[in-house]
Amino acid sequence: MRLNNHSGSDIMSALVDEMVKSLEIREVKSLLSHEKVISQNLKRLKEAMLNIGHLVDPMIIDKETGVVLDGNHRLKVLEIIECPYAVCQTVDYQSDEIKVGTWYPIMDLNAEHVFKLDSIKHEKVDYDAGKAAVEGLKAPFMLVTKNEGCHLLNPGSYKLMEMVEEQNYIFSLIEKRSVDYVPSEELQKNIDGGKSALFRRTYAKEEIVKAAQSHSPFPPKSTRHLIPGRIIRLNMKLGWLHRSPEEARTELMAMLNTRVYTGNVRKYYEPVIVIY
Repeated sequence: MRLNNHSGSDIMSALVDEMVKSLEIREVKSLLSHEKVISQNLKRLKEAMLNIGHLVDPMIIDKETGVVLDGNHRLKVLEIIECPYAVCQTVDYQSDEIKVGTWYPIMDLNAEHVFKLDSIKHEKVDYDAGKAAVEGLKAPFMLVTKNEGCHLLNPGSYKLMEMVEEQNYIFSLIEKRSVDYVPSEELQKNIDGGKSALFRRTYAKEEIVKAAQSHSPFPPKSTRHLIPGRIIRLNMKLGWLHRSPEEARTELMAMLNTRVYTGNVRKYYEPVIVIY
């Protein structure tokens, strides 16, 4: 569809206004992380951010509480390099449009290797019963494999933070091994391909906020937030984030206006594949 100049200008103005309303400069020390970071990922991200000198993607935070929903590794890097401010995309976390899932850890270890890890007990179950047990705080994980079936790891009865501690303990046993994380859409394909998967509970929004506020982080990649309209490739210069919040916002606004009106901003209404 061809747009006349007037309607095209209106669309660009609306796009700028939409981004301006959601982007804020926040103090790094005011932001709250809700999950642990992966040391290898943190090291790679730190090197990349220092090499290019940019905070590529803004952190996505709950506007009210400052809980970081997406960008816990970015937050940690900014803390390490003592950057005082961050650019954040703020959202209403209680909106029904924002969904919470999890990333599932997958490994090359078979069930017997996992059972031999220190202090690991297991109980064979069918998938549905095991899933219900994990969701009901009766086990920190269910190990799912193609050949050995499903097993609850360290079954029992847990309170929420007790289960988190047990998850962190199990991760400490396997952290030196190769662990990847996949979304639910890719879980069965990996199991069918011979990987072992750890099924884990999906956290509720109020549990995530409480964990962040109490500084009791969940294991790495415990949450997967599906957030419509997320802004990527903002490329905020780290140097700007060492200035005052007012100066940083002035630079941000100038950059946004330039990039929108030169056609360097696109809003997509369908799933896309990004090549980094």
